[in-house]
Amino acid sequence: MTAAAFDPAAADYDRDFTRSLTGAAQRRLVRDHLDRRLAEPGRPLQVLELTCGTGEDAIHMAGLGHQVLATDLSGAMLSRIKAKLAEAKLAGTVRTGAVRTRQLAVEALAAGEPLDTVNEAEGFDLVFSNFGGLNCIGPGVMAALARRLAGLIRPGGRVILVVMPHLCLWEAGWNLVRLRPRAAFRRLGRGPVQARIGDQSLSIWYHGAATLRQAFAGDFVCDTIRPIGLAVPPSALEPVFARRPGLIARLEAVDRRLARCGWLAGCADHLLIDLRRVA
Repeated sequence: MTAAAFDPAAADYDRDFTRSLTGAAQRRLVRDHLDRRLAEPGRPLQVLELTCGTGEDAIHMAGLGHQVLATDLSGAMLSRIKAKLAEAKLAGTVRTGAVRTRQLAVEALAAGEPLDTVNEAEGFDLVFSNFGGLNCIGPGVMAALARRLAGLIRPGGRVILVVMPHLCLWEAGWNLVRLRPRAAFRRLGRGPVQARIGDQSLSIWYHGAATLRQAFAGDFVCDTIRPIGLAVPPSALEPVFARRPGLIARLEAVDRRLARCGWLAGCADHLLIDLRRVA
């Protein structure tokens, strides 16, 4: 069902989000942090990207010299990556594969089975997932995923996740002004929220920093929590800001100044959490 929901979105995803003012600003904020981590070891890294979408981040990381395995459960999204790689004459720089996050976290974990597209013997330096792809799984699956990733990541390696938290001030304020209180606070529930993507219904869980730290506790320590899209509005408000690039630039600058205010991450559009694998 999840793949069926995201396959139709692949064709317009870059137009609606990647190249939008709000989406591009939020991606730059993520890369402020991601690129620093990629550069720290001073060598090419082995990167596993989960929920890679149309491959913008995978291609970016490969362009910096890193070895990337980009995975997604949507075959249509993976087809978009391959088309981009061919167009940019970068074919062969990014490996792609279909990996169901639930399979990675639960089924293969329980059976100890190898994953079709992941060579577990090689070890990864970084596992990365951007812009809410892991909001499609609940806390229990997240904890199982954490245990699975602990076996894939070298000691000292990192997991960097960008997810949607339990409250977005922009979303809440905008919907309250429009007299839609239920939509304003839809993220606050602990259970899944039913979302519509095209004609498909999808269960979405919102993850707070405490829940994520608990899921990864034992094998990982949390080094950084950062708000993404605290001042920059969510992509749902792109029509309001599409003709205001100067304003978006100023809001992006505000977000950079607030990057160290991890306590504000729970009310931004997205929350970035950076976890380090302990020995």
